[in-house]
Amino acid sequence: MKNVALAVLFFRLRDMLAKYEPFMRVVKDEEGYYRLYTPTRRPFIGICVQRKHIGIYVMPIFEDSTLIGKLAEKQIGKGTFGFSRDDDPLLLEVPAFMERCFQHCIDSNQVPME
Repeated sequence: MKNVALAVLFFRLRDMLAKYEPFMRVVKDEEGYYRLYTPTRRPFIGICVQRKHIGIYVMPIFEDSTLIGKLAEKQIGKGTFGFSRDDDPLLLEVPAFMERCFQHCIDSNQVPME
């Protein structure tokens, strides 16, 4: 892990993604790096501990930027969000954001629900 001080934040974000595991493929589950792909082999969301922040890498927003919502101020790249504190108030927005991304994947047949 590149920055052990961010471990609590990493596991908090990882726990938020755990509910999608039954519908996705876990392609990385290592110390400081976790990534989910859709059943159709498209990236969904990944989280990675960097030197100064946790990066959340989100593929669905490349297809629909309206999914971002209130997290726009945390955007550090076209498909990347950065958090450096586990008490950041915008972390409360992350579960709803992940749910919007998941629903997008269902609506676009990347996650078949039949």
